[in-house]
Amino acid sequence: MEQNWEDRLELGPDCYERFVDQQRVPTLKSLNVAIAGISQLRGDYCVARKKPDYHTILFTLEGEGELHTHKGRTLIPANTLTLLPARQPFLITLSREHWATTWFCLEDTAHWSHLRQPDASVRYSSEAAALYYLLGHLYYENDPDMQTTPLSHLSHYLHNALGNNRQREHLSEPERRLEQLFGDIQQQLHVNWTIERMAERVHYSPSHFHRLCQQHVNRSPIQQLIHLRMERAKQLLSDTHWSLNQIASAVGYSDVFNFSNRFKKSTGVSPSQFRTSPGHRSSERLMPPL
Repeated sequence: MEQNWEDRLELGPDCYERFVDQQRVPTLKSLNVAIAGISQLRGDYCVARKKPDYHTILFTLEGEGELHTHKGRTLIPANTLTLLPARQPFLITLSREHWATTWFCLEDTAHWSHLRQPDASVRYSSEAAALYYLLGHLYYENDPDMQTTPLSHLSHYLHNALGNNRQREHLSEPERRLEQLFGDIQQQLHVNWTIERMAERVHYSPSHFHRLCQQHVNRSPIQQLIHLRMERAKQLLSDTHWSLNQIASAVGYSDVFNFSNRFKKSTGVSPSQFRTSPGHRSSERLMPPL
């Protein structure tokens, strides 16, 4: 069927989107990310582009979407990466009742030149959940110093998913091992991590592992683990209606009182106070630019 391509945006009242751009996070410029976002979509939703001047990368966390290109119709299921190359027309809509995505508009520069493909594609990706939570953190975090770690992890997952590891070539072997380790830990924060267990994963002695963390992460291994857990807790408090018991368990605390004490020590406020503060309510809605 011949498609009459045009720029189009339909966003119903039950769709929620949050945007992260270079104004909010200036260091996105180093990744050639023009704008990114996380979307919770229900009801009416349709986006079409006739000849976009950027690459659109879409990670599906939950639900299902539908992609239309000059090649036809393709379903976009959970745990997939959808590549929509620059200057190639496309149309996407909901296929089911709900669709949760993380997306990136990448500038068509030499950095992303390998994305200049003749056709769109949908493939399996294990990075969807990690990117969703990392981008959510960057949306809520206004302190540039606190954006450094999640941005580093976001860069790792994005380059890993898109098959461009040139940035990693400049890392030393210890840096690569630590980056991989803490990236893996972010996906298993509920696990009972010890210094010995972490050191074993990267094939270092506990003492040497401790020194490397201090040198390259500026924290001890346990301090970095706590930092990652508290950042994830903030995301869950902001973006979900989970109980404190559920959140504590998800980030590795079997005792909600220990979790609450640690959270307050790290942030200065209790989990309940953080959740109800005006700047962290999940009901905030933003309308996307066309």
